[in-house]
Amino acid sequence: MNMPGLNYDLDSLFPKEPDFYEDEELCMEDYEYMKRMYPKEVRLISSVLEEYLDRLEYEGSPMYAKYPDAVTIYRIAGEICRKISLKADEKEKCQIKNMVQVMVCQEMYVRRRRHDRFCRKFVMNKK
Repeated sequence: MNMPGLNYDLDSLFPKEPDFYEDEELCMEDYEYMKRMYPKEVRLISSVLEEYLDRLEYEGSPMYAKYPDAVTIYRIAGEICRKISLKADEKEKCQIKNMVQVMVCQEMYVRRRRHDRFCRKFVMNKK
């Protein structure tokens, strides 16, 4: 039923809520694409790292602490290096461990942002 004088464009009055899931999916696709360009050895380290961090994805995990401590990062990097059992001299092992520490920080950052966005979206929808 069309009533005279009541022609409101409801879409302009109530703009569509941004689609967080779609944005997240696009960002993760881009992130995964960039990781596929890692050198072969680094992709191996990345897969071990991802598997390790998958086990730390739970509420209360040190990964989701407001300020993760450096000791946790160093410990994770050390465990990753032990798992990949490198055949290198001490200088190379130190360089690889430094790279793994950077990778741990990067991967934790991505997971923390994803966790924050998901939790924020879930809390917003709960109300």
